[in-house]
Amino acid sequence: MTLFGLAALLAGVAALVTGLTLDWLSFDLLGLGLLAVVVIGFVTVARPSRLTIEREIQPPRVPKGSPAIAFLTFANRGRRTVPVSIATQPFGKQRVRTVIPKLRGGERGTRAYRLPTTRRGIFDVAPVEVTRRDAFELFRLSRRFGQVERIWVYPRILPLRRLPTGQLRHLEGPSSDTSPHGSITFHRLREYVAGDDLRLVHWRSSARAGHLLVKHNVDTSQPSTVVLLDLRPSRYTEESFEQAVDAAASVIVSSGASKAPVELRLTDGTALGGARIRDVTPLIDHLTGVEAKANGSLREPLLALRHLRGGTSLVVVTGEIDAGDLPYVANLRRRFDQLVVISIDPERRDPIDFPGVRLIVGSDAEAVAAAWNLQVHAG
Repeated sequence: MTLFGLAALLAGVAALVTGLTLDWLSFDLLGLGLLAVVVIGFVTVARPSRLTIEREIQPPRVPKGSPAIAFLTFANRGRRTVPVSIATQPFGKQRVRTVIPKLRGGERGTRAYRLPTTRRGIFDVAPVEVTRRDAFELFRLSRRFGQVERIWVYPRILPLRRLPTGQLRHLEGPSSDTSPHGSITFHRLREYVAGDDLRLVHWRSSARAGHLLVKHNVDTSQPSTVVLLDLRPSRYTEESFEQAVDAAASVIVSSGASKAPVELRLTDGTALGGARIRDVTPLIDHLTGVEAKANGSLREPLLALRHLRGGTSLVVVTGEIDAGDLPYVANLRRRFDQLVVISIDPERRDPIDFPGVRLIVGSDAEAVAAAWNLQVHAG
């Protein structure tokens, strides 16, 4: 019951009591009229409805700003006409409304509405709420249809050129152990490790050495990329952090083209992907829900990379550049063919030159993408 309905009920009761007390017919009729309106409104709303609604959200994963559509399929499975209803879709702090028309017995229909996707994040889409009202707005009755569904509003994916490998790789094998393991190109013999394919055992060399040796095969042409995202809020404004997440996601998608391996590392210690993972979807899913975190530093994961197998490119995404971090990046020259630092800096401070490190500075993700594509095209 609405406040207006409660007021009508109290006014009707008061008028009827007054009329009976004072033996005043006009008040009796007024009170009975108001109570009749209240009863009719209640019966209209409380009458059982055979309305059914199904909802489907497409696509469940969508880049920020791109359309995500909720499709409602509704039907009146009863004989009585279902009056016009309002379907309300809670989504975050917003509420999207759409009108369900009057349905006669057996009729069905569809409606579609766009979910707001202006904010990055992982959202639980609540069931649809359908509200029935009487003609005098005295009563409202809401029912929920459907289940909670999850939608991923991805960071924006900007078009980036793929980085060149930075050096020519030998056709018969790599110059170091940093190349991805697993192709048919022979690199060297190494000791057997539990889980190795026994077909790769080199029996003649094993007999001479007195222990099992296996062929270590590598992929000399497949590029691999490590993307390191700085989560420290001290390096960003609220908006520039979102721009940094967009930039990191764009690099991942560009680098992961043709199923090339990509690894995502964060300053909070998170590491996802790697040489054996060729699908970047889990990485983008993680970036969708990532938040700024004060713990950790940029130098710790850079130091950790010195003890791991490298790759083709290392791309560090940060906010305002700390010049003291650049030597830690440069020390990875032997691990990676290319070292790139992306700085999302709204104030566009003077760039810092550092030998062996390609620095890309932009006020937002679009500026970074333009500078990236220009530098890649220039070689």
